[in-house]
Amino acid sequence: MPLFHPELFQGVRRRRRYFEGWYFKQVSPDGRAWSFIPGVSLDAAGRRTAFVQAIDGGSGGTRWYPFPFESFRWDSRSLDIRVGDNRFSLSGIELDLDGPDGRVRGELRYGPAVRFPSRPWLPGVMGPYSFVPFLECNHGLVSLDHRVDGRVEVDGLEVSMDGGRGYIEKDWGSSMPAAWIWSQSNSFPEPGISFMFSLADIPWMGGRFPGFLCAALLPSGYTGTEPASAQDPSVAPGRVRVWASWNGSRIDRLEVGDRYIGVRISRRAETLELRMERGRGGLLRAPAAGAMDRRIAESVDAVLSARLEDRGRRIFEGTARPAGLEVVGDLSLLHPGRSRGRAVRGERA
Repeated sequence: MPLFHPELFQGVRRRRRYFEGWYFKQVSPDGRAWSFIPGVSLDAAGRRTAFVQAIDGGSGGTRWYPFPFESFRWDSRSLDIRVGDNRFSLSGIELDLDGPDGRVRGELRYGPAVRFPSRPWLPGVMGPYSFVPFLECNHGLVSLDHRVDGRVEVDGLEVSMDGGRGYIEKDWGSSMPAAWIWSQSNSFPEPGISFMFSLADIPWMGGRFPGFLCAALLPSGYTGTEPASAQDPSVAPGRVRVWASWNGSRIDRLEVGDRYIGVRISRRAETLELRMERGRGGLLRAPAAGAMDRRIAESVDAVLSARLEDRGRRIFEGTARPAGLEVVGDLSLLHPGRSRGRAVRGERA
């Protein structure tokens, strides 16, 4: 079932007011970042298009390549997306993009992905909210970390990605939220560490609430002081740990400055502090009622710092460069304790 495989195409039966996009990011050993977003858009009138967006981490520039919807193809059993002559899968990317925004070609090979595992009670990082059919936007983690080799050729200039690190996630639904903060990086000094954080304004049954997700791929030596049972939804096999609105975690503090975002998350005896420093931003197209008519700024050369403590004992501390960062909309909607309308247990951020 696609529900238990968020990486697969979810919109087979959708005809309007729908989008779905996959985010493939790669960072070279010297810090050069390129991200590619293949996807589809179906507006309120049923007009359909496929697309690929490209983000240059060096300049902050973005490129938009539209395609006929019929050029979009997918595999129903594994992540294998094709848009025209471009292919995106768990094993790598093949690029052949050409248009008014320039030429991008390349071939990237991926090593084994660190997956977010699916369980009967935990289809993905959204936990029990994965079963709610009317959410405005859904989020899936596909690979928290993998090796990248290959090259990207941009307007005749070649960039090597040999020995780099990669990350894959996706979103699907009718629209992106009215406001959100998102950051991600697996460019820590020690390979194999990855953090993703997302805080968004979530419409819910006539009201709204600020909901959040944070997933971390931590060093193998991390244990914490509280042994987790096999049923603990905060721990996924393979050193992946989750803090979220749905598992009893909460945001104690949110600070928004001109150049940084600060977040403090707590769950039981754990405290996680994140600091995100803004970088250069490029304009991406984002969905509103399915149509890619919204413009948002994404920094791909931001800085993400994380510090995790358990009962006051430092478990992990590190800084990643570069990191992705999006800060969008009226951030007053995201402050801790703000809840409007009906709420269910665990919804307060």
